[in-house]
Amino acid sequence: MRRRTRHSLPESTFTAAIYARVSDKSQAEDGKTSIAEQIADMEAYCERNGLTVVARYQEVGQGWTKKRPEFQRMLADAKSGRFDTIVCWKSDRLSRGMYPAAALMEVVEAYQIAIRSVMDAVDMKTFGLMAAIGKIELDNFRERASMGKRGAAKQGRIPISGIPYGYRIGSDGKPEVADAEAEIVQRIYRQYVDEGLGIQPITRQLMAEEIPTGKPTGKKWYESQVNRILKNHAYTGTWWYGKTRNVSTEDGRRIYDQPQDEWIAIPFPPLVDETTWERAQEIKRQRMSWAKRNTRTFYMLQGLVICTECGKLMTGRATRQNSVRKNGKLYHYVIDPPRRYYKCYGMFTGETNCREHPFIRAEKLEDLVWSEVRGFLSEPGLLLRGIDSLRGQEDERAVEGLARAEKALSAAQEEEDRAIRLYVAGKITDSQLDRQRRFITERLEHYQSTIDDYRAQAAAGAERRAQINMAIDWLKRMRRGLDALTPEERRELLLVLVERATIDRNNNVDITVAIPTQELVVTAEPRSSCWSAR
Repeated sequence: MRRRTRHSLPESTFTAAIYARVSDKSQAEDGKTSIAEQIADMEAYCERNGLTVVARYQEVGQGWTKKRPEFQRMLADAKSGRFDTIVCWKSDRLSRGMYPAAALMEVVEAYQIAIRSVMDAVDMKTFGLMAAIGKIELDNFRERASMGKRGAAKQGRIPISGIPYGYRIGSDGKPEVADAEAEIVQRIYRQYVDEGLGIQPITRQLMAEEIPTGKPTGKKWYESQVNRILKNHAYTGTWWYGKTRNVSTEDGRRIYDQPQDEWIAIPFPPLVDETTWERAQEIKRQRMSWAKRNTRTFYMLQGLVICTECGKLMTGRATRQNSVRKNGKLYHYVIDPPRRYYKCYGMFTGETNCREHPFIRAEKLEDLVWSEVRGFLSEPGLLLRGIDSLRGQEDERAVEGLARAEKALSAAQEEEDRAIRLYVAGKITDSQLDRQRRFITERLEHYQSTIDDYRAQAAAGAERRAQINMAIDWLKRMRRGLDALTPEERRELLLVLVERATIDRNNNVDITVAIPTQELVVTAEPRSSCWSAR
């Protein structure tokens, strides 16, 4: 550990790091405590006191946690000796809790780092105590804020900034109808309940018409937003405050459900009647039941095929019913067995639009992949001979490398013997012998380590050749029963063999097959040899 005798140096040689922090983004740009104002005051302070600023750290985050990237980076730089002093605008910018105070004090005491503050004095003996008091004050502030919000909610005012789509907060703090958004809410319920449209087509329509979302996302609608609208009971005339409680901990923010008798009802102007809302929930339950059945639909390539355009998995989808409108009436009919498809998950969530034809019939894709793998299993000889040839080349290189390393080791040993003879003859001194032997010893250790590596490679080569022979026997056994495998058994085999399968926008499939070469009957690890077929 390096110790600094600071008292023997002139103050002008001190190096400093300045640390600025605000609790949230709204403070980052405005007000006296903004980051810009803090940095300006700290730089002026350093100039007045002869401190050279060599590092600057600034971040937005709560002071009660030590899990701040810039705070941790500053502590790491302090340990490396980058600076002698930490300058803050005010001591509570560094810490408002015992945990960050303890982390800071550990570094300060171990590496003799000074702490200075522009706006208040820092007493290192009481710094930890002041941090603990700051944590208590912060907790009290949160409790007072929570009580104030509950009081506002009891008066019918919205105590938070977020409000359901279709409403706005009036000048009196109470909810008002946002006419344009309210029409969209009523349209969503009408399409979902009366017209039988699902969440996905409703979302696509909103996107196509570029309907504003009322959020920073602008006109980018997501299915989750439509789903929240359909399940939000506030649209019937009542919004509940206090259903959950957020608690800040050292490990992050935790959310706890609260007892129903502690909820506070806030009246909202109703946009849909109770019957419509209940009908929407019933339809959601029915569709969820269909979705659960859908997840039990078998997909042989589930989790194996990746879209090359966006890098997301092709997920299985099944159509179990269809709707047809005739003479103004909507008719539903069940499809049994369901039609199975694969669809890019990015297009399913609306994140991407990477494929001209998003749906691929499952049978077509599964047959294509299985036929490629089956062909590989039927004629593995060429591939395995290629692998054996490649391993043979590696073995030859290992033998040649071992011979070179052994020759170099012998030469280094002879050099050591020669140095000892010169020393015995009195031609070199003790220090010269020690210097030469240190140099020679390093080389001896290097060559010996290289020899050990090459010998290990040779042993591994012999083991690989045995594994390849096992692979040949395994593939021959698998080939005999391919046609009798059930779809579920085919999937199990694909999970063993297929390392990766991709499909491009033109539905060209590329398959990478991995041959298991160890404990073949029990496990597929390790996957060491790959083959690609299009």
